[in-house]
Amino acid sequence: MLAPFIINTIGMLTTLTITLIFLITKFSQVWMIFVFLPIVIFVFRKVNEHYRDLAEQLRIDITTEKPQPKGSVILIPVAGISQAIRNTISYAQSLSDNIIAVYVAFNDEDMKRMEKKWEEWNPGVRLVVLRSHYRSIIRPLSKFIDTVEWKTAETDHVTVMIPQFITKKWWHNLLHNQTSLLLRAYLFARQDVKIATVPYRLKK
Repeated sequence: MLAPFIINTIGMLTTLTITLIFLITKFSQVWMIFVFLPIVIFVFRKVNEHYRDLAEQLRIDITTEKPQPKGSVILIPVAGISQAIRNTISYAQSLSDNIIAVYVAFNDEDMKRMEKKWEEWNPGVRLVVLRSHYRSIIRPLSKFIDTVEWKTAETDHVTVMIPQFITKKWWHNLLHNQTSLLLRAYLFARQDVKIATVPYRLKK
């Protein structure tokens, strides 16, 4: 038993001596390895921790954790009456009877005009008009979504269904749909609010 220990010790010391000699004589050429290697090891450890945490959070107990059926409240932000809005409402009506269209008005004139046009159109969906005093759309919408979620959390899923028209040329998309992008970015981190985008593709 002693002989293998002595051989291993001699081998270890020999390897260590050669490594130190190489490090001292070639330090200017190999120093980067000693800087970046710990960084690479640290990054790999963090990635491994992330995968372990992810697996833990996604793991499910198949004997006790079952899907919980609920109703559904669908909120549709509208900026007016258009083909994209009609398309989104039609799709929403195929999924739920509890649909609310939400319009943000910046002044009383806009509010009255939208309410009148909506009543004339009569798509079979209730319209809620929010007043924004700071010309912000995201803030009043987010507060309304919070209110609906608080009132219906026990009985219903809350889905924000965002109308979006898709232009024929890709670069035209850069000129439109900015508010919907901001709204999706805001809602993306919300655990209990679902987000759906309903595209309407333009022909020209």
